[in-house]
Amino acid sequence: MAIKAIKIETLISRVLLVLAGGVFLTAFFFFAAWSFANAIGSQAVDKEIAEITTRLAPSDPQTHYALAALNEQSFVSEDLPKSLAEYETATALSPHDYRLWLAFGKARERNGDRAGAELALRRAAELAPNYAEVQWALGNTLLRIGKTDEGFAMIRQAAESDVKFANPAISTAWQFFDGDSAQIKQNLGGSTKINSALAVFLAKQKRFDAALEVWNALPAGEEENKTTIKQNGEELFKEMLAEKRFRDALEIQTQIGETEGFAPEKIFNGGFETDVATKNASVFEWQIADGLQPQIGFDNEQKHGGNRSLVVVFNSFNGKDFRAISQTIAVEPRRNYKFEVFYKSDLKTSATLKWEIADASSGKVLATTEATDAVSDWKSLRVEFAASETTQAVVVQLARENCKAGVCPISGKVWFDDFSINQ
Repeated sequence: MAIKAIKIETLISRVLLVLAGGVFLTAFFFFAAWSFANAIGSQAVDKEIAEITTRLAPSDPQTHYALAALNEQSFVSEDLPKSLAEYETATALSPHDYRLWLAFGKARERNGDRAGAELALRRAAELAPNYAEVQWALGNTLLRIGKTDEGFAMIRQAAESDVKFANPAISTAWQFFDGDSAQIKQNLGGSTKINSALAVFLAKQKRFDAALEVWNALPAGEEENKTTIKQNGEELFKEMLAEKRFRDALEIQTQIGETEGFAPEKIFNGGFETDVATKNASVFEWQIADGLQPQIGFDNEQKHGGNRSLVVVFNSFNGKDFRAISQTIAVEPRRNYKFEVFYKSDLKTSATLKWEIADASSGKVLATTEATDAVSDWKSLRVEFAASETTQAVVVQLARENCKAGVCPISGKVWFDDFSINQ
């Protein structure tokens, strides 16, 4: 293919071409410098480098924002005014970016200019009215300048928009209203997110009755209760358990749908028709300790009722190893109960096995069944016990009394089935 040369016929044409090339090269240089400064500025970790990028790209808000942030983080007092000036420059260069107004408002707040902070943060709120970070910052600034109602309205919006602000919002209100839970509820509103977090907060402050009042006022039966507040429910459950408020803990666990079948004054899975969790079991489920002796499992052949029973297999020369089996049951204080369990045994031992009922709070043994026979077909063990005025739950636990000799071998099997507690 033939190549045609472009001829420049006149001096003017040559000059214009040179000028165009110069303009292109100049534009290219400034674009390259701006791009380089923007890329380096966003990653700068040194103030000197950030300052160079602002000179290379003085009209780029990103370079000024980066330098402002580095000055702010230096913890040198004379750098704070520099930081504020750079934030102001960045905002002036990009006046429709709410992030810059947010940073500018926070910088003004740190420099003691609350009136200026309010103006900047209100502008950020105009640009991003539904952004929780903006609502949170503006709300706190309004509180500090005495605009309480509007301030808490913004804080409430932030907490409802983003759950991470729920606990800080409650903590702020707690300090502001000196622990008055009624004022906190009034100013933070009645959303499920905030009130569920408030219940946990009150429990951590040992205000358990107030916590339960807030928790129990949450809307019941809504899907939100099983999803949004599940984490708060688990936290509240732990706080109640730590305080040994077992009935309250059980009710909370039931409300958040942790598992089905839990109920006060009822042994869970008393017939072992469902599997027993070996790890992470609830306190109200069967608890089986780790270990090798005795072996514990299920037997589909030997059962008193239902489809299977719990079988405990011993094969210990000295009888010292003993895996605990227990369950915590919520009960009513000042009431009398009857405990019953059925067992079958085929053991060789001088030790005796029995079931104890102990107060879950104090550990005091309230009652003990008779010992199992070494060899027996299915029969029951029964015992009555009384819950004291402070008893909220009892622990049903398998116990062993060793024989008088130093070595007490035990071998064989014992089956347990159909546990129950009745009044």
